[in-house]
Amino acid sequence: MPLSNENRIWPTRKVAANSTIQDVLEVSMFNLCLAENGLKFHTDRYELMSDLRPSGKPAQLVVRRGAPFNVKLQCSRSYDPSVDTMMMILALDPYGSENITFGNGTEVNMVVEMAGSGNSPVYTEPESEAVPDLGWSAAITGSTKEADGTVTITLAITTPAQASVGKYNLGVFCRLDTKDTKSSFKFPLPLYLLFNPWCEQDAVYLKDEAARQEYVLKDNTMVWKQTPASSGMTSWNLGQYEQDILDCSLFVIAVPGRVPATYRGNPVRVVRALSGALNINNGPGVLEGRWNGDYADGVAPQAWSGSVKILQQFYREGMQPVRYGQCWVFAGIFATVCRAVGIPNRMVTNFNSAHDSEASLTLDFFVDSSGGTDGSMSSDSMWNYHVWNEVWMTRPDLGAGLYDGWQVVDATPQELSDGMFKLGPTSVRAVKNGEVNLAYDTEFVFAEVNADRTYWVTRGDNSVPKLLEISTDYIGQDISTKVVGKNEREDLTSAYKHREGTPEERQVMASAQRLGSQRFSSNAVVKMLLVPHYENARANASSEWVKLELKTYKEHRLGEPFDIELSITNTLAGQTVQVVGTLWLKHTDYTGKRSEDIQKITIDQTIQAVSSVPIKVSIPFAEYNNPAFDQSHIKALCVVEVPGTDQTFFSQQMFNLATPDISMDLVEDPSSKGGYTVQGSFKNPLPIQLSAGRFLIEGSSLTKPSEQTYDSVPVGGNASFVYRLNMAYKGPSVVCARFSSNELKNVHGHLEFDLSKL
Repeated sequence: MPLSNENRIWPTRKVAANSTIQDVLEVSMFNLCLAENGLKFHTDRYELMSDLRPSGKPAQLVVRRGAPFNVKLQCSRSYDPSVDTMMMILALDPYGSENITFGNGTEVNMVVEMAGSGNSPVYTEPESEAVPDLGWSAAITGSTKEADGTVTITLAITTPAQASVGKYNLGVFCRLDTKDTKSSFKFPLPLYLLFNPWCEQDAVYLKDEAARQEYVLKDNTMVWKQTPASSGMTSWNLGQYEQDILDCSLFVIAVPGRVPATYRGNPVRVVRALSGALNINNGPGVLEGRWNGDYADGVAPQAWSGSVKILQQFYREGMQPVRYGQCWVFAGIFATVCRAVGIPNRMVTNFNSAHDSEASLTLDFFVDSSGGTDGSMSSDSMWNYHVWNEVWMTRPDLGAGLYDGWQVVDATPQELSDGMFKLGPTSVRAVKNGEVNLAYDTEFVFAEVNADRTYWVTRGDNSVPKLLEISTDYIGQDISTKVVGKNEREDLTSAYKHREGTPEERQVMASAQRLGSQRFSSNAVVKMLLVPHYENARANASSEWVKLELKTYKEHRLGEPFDIELSITNTLAGQTVQVVGTLWLKHTDYTGKRSEDIQKITIDQTIQAVSSVPIKVSIPFAEYNNPAFDQSHIKALCVVEVPGTDQTFFSQQMFNLATPDISMDLVEDPSSKGGYTVQGSFKNPLPIQLSAGRFLIEGSSLTKPSEQTYDSVPVGGNASFVYRLNMAYKGPSVVCARFSSNELKNVHGHLEFDLSKL
């Protein structure tokens, strides 16, 4: 945006009758003090701050709000406060037709003072990293005369802790008051102002330094999928420092997110907008979600190794959405954008996650004669796992300090909120307390971790569905995130809810039903009417004549036979029981919404009193192979009846199939003196050839994402890649890799190293 002399708001001219100065002060050069400011504000790793930018553009300053940063001006002479007036102008760089003006606070005019003059606040570096909020100010803190006669003036420019985050155009305007002559210097490229978790007055202030290192500065993380065990931990490259990522992040907030310039300093507004702007369900957005298994015209969600390639592609291709994503991909790019702009955040996995589309606090599944669920009676679903984000901030909109701290935000499009597909920020504390009436979307998150799961059986004769099972403690298990400073799992379940079955948990559930929407109470009443004596039905469902147990004795690996056992136990003493029914084995995706039969086993067993009958099932790979699914999940579901009685029994279990890991090593690069590469490989575990294979690799710090393809990988053959590192950055780094093909997905690996220690 142009910064003109004509529109400046100048103070009254000073009078100095005896001054001999005849020429207005001229500024000819800016020094942004990149190294000094980068270390102070923890922004030195941004590609924008590097003298070795891949774009070839000059370095640009990245700082955080709420504290002073230094710049140096090369001037034609010394500054004389008796005759010189110097103005520093900061104006947000507009997107499109945005109106950037002094009146709406998006342009700031600061009269430069002499430090310690009494008119300008003096900033003293404190012992801790917390800094006071000094508002907008600019002060001369030093002046040096150079050998060529010019003078270098050092300025400390302070921004308030509530300033809008974004790109700012910078200009200096000088006036010689005795003659009213003026000069100006406008810096050709904007500087970047970010949120500041190190500033106590900033809404995103995070006190613990180890937490700031993990949740703001670390450019990679771990996310749990399929299982909360260590085998479910996968890496994700956040890459917030890489080329174009900060520009893309600010663009997404402003344009698809539609956050006005005056509100871009409010983290509540920013993250709520981001949760809607990262998907395409509300209009232009970053990532298109797809769960139907057909990814031929894009990239399978399981193939992404990080956020960098996605965000760079979106930014460089003019807002064309990237294909395709699922929950962990949406959470990954959300985490990248937040860390890029300075908002502390982490990726969180909720296992057995409820999608309560009816706001009833129950997930209702109506099992039909095919072992499927009747979608006409309920659109609820239970995801094997669901990944969202937590962000750290104050919530002054909810009261003074009551709901500060971690807030849930979910960029995966699931349900409408205020007419758009977005969710949050939702206070984790409010979720635990059952305060479902609080903004934003607390009732939906509460259901995700607390809903009761019910199974009904329908017989196709329009009779009343029969209640099979009620589970009050199945939903919301093993809520997981990465431990600070370690690649280990931290369990967050107790932060979201009280222990199941305790008086506190039951009290919270009752409170949620009282405070929640009308749909909570009305839907619950309808379901009770289906069973005249609801509590008796619950009791009958739990007093089992027959127990069903689905189990396995080994880890399931994709490519090997799939073996499980159904154990049917007669619990009655002195009475033989006959059971008839069906065991279904099905392919399913992790959301539980798509399934397809693998095998159907008819059951007709007579079981002696207090004894068990095992039914063993072994399915070779050729029978369960189905590339339409990622083949990481097989669901077993069993319904049996005791003929001549009203006794019906039900069991369901999800089994995960392990895929190989990519083995990765750091190797000296023979083509580059002192250089290194990362080399990775894995062995095809399937008894069939892999086709259309692709590695996607991302690494830290100015190392570009790479795609390396394989037309085919034979049975027992190896697929490998070589990834060349950028040696300009010496420090902790990570390389994340994924492999996907038509036949095999969910193959991953990562390698952490520190080039400074080699």
